[in-house]
Amino acid sequence: MTKLYIIGNGFDLWHQLPTGYENFYEFAKELLDDIENYYSFEITHSGAWNDFENSLGLFDWEYFYEAHNHIDVTSESFKPSEVYGLEDDLTEQADSYVEAIKESFREWIEGIDISVANKKLVFPQNASFITFNYTSTLQSIYGIGDEKVFHIHGQSEKCDELILGHGETMDEEPEIDENGDSNRTMFSDSQGAAKYPFYAFQKPVSEVLDNNREFFDSVEDAREIIVIGHSFNKIDLPYFKKLAECTNSVRWLVCCFKESDKDHHVQELVSCGVQYENIRTCTYEGLQAEHYENRT
Repeated sequence: MTKLYIIGNGFDLWHQLPTGYENFYEFAKELLDDIENYYSFEITHSGAWNDFENSLGLFDWEYFYEAHNHIDVTSESFKPSEVYGLEDDLTEQADSYVEAIKESFREWIEGIDISVANKKLVFPQNASFITFNYTSTLQSIYGIGDEKVFHIHGQSEKCDELILGHGETMDEEPEIDENGDSNRTMFSDSQGAAKYPFYAFQKPVSEVLDNNREFFDSVEDAREIIVIGHSFNKIDLPYFKKLAECTNSVRWLVCCFKESDKDHHVQELVSCGVQYENIRTCTYEGLQAEHYENRT
């Protein structure tokens, strides 16, 4: 392996493919509008889902819980069995809601017509690829073999489970307080069921790294890493940190869509352990020129 390419969604967008989250919103507008009240968006806007994966981390489980909890424990007609019914209802609603998002997302990805894209680069024959995209643009448009492309979050055409989500965490009340008494109430299990959508869409980055140790170990002989179309989202930085650890002092080339992206991308790579002097940046036009003039 001489060159390792890291491919982000900007690569597909550069090829005029409708893979932006605003496109997903248009596809799943009815569903996303229906569940928007369960999310604590800071401002009211029409583009709430334009940062779809990070938006999933804004799930307001308390609102979701209250929207389904109609139990009045002070009522003379109250029965403990109502609490079990609430837990069952919340479990069913949460499961249905999570599956609806996953199903809609997969249907959207599978419906994207990759064939309209045209080649923009010439890749070296001995290159390898890590793609964060679910599409098969590299294989379909550039004729690159599946064995050279690692779909780190799944590939829709292979019917993989598509990995998506946020990087937020939730502070949980301990089951035992400082006096050794239980913090549980009769509604604890129902509240736990209401939190499921938040945890269901936590991106399992550590698990992905653990499950793919062999691949990351194999990149140690890369001489250059070229990043195309990646935004260096915070949740994905552990992947870059792992690559920096595995490749030591390798050279990095980062393709920037906008001039204003340059400082951010470089700073994030440095925070992951890449030496500043080993990083250079380029525009998409510069990348094209380099990859047509230098084909090895």
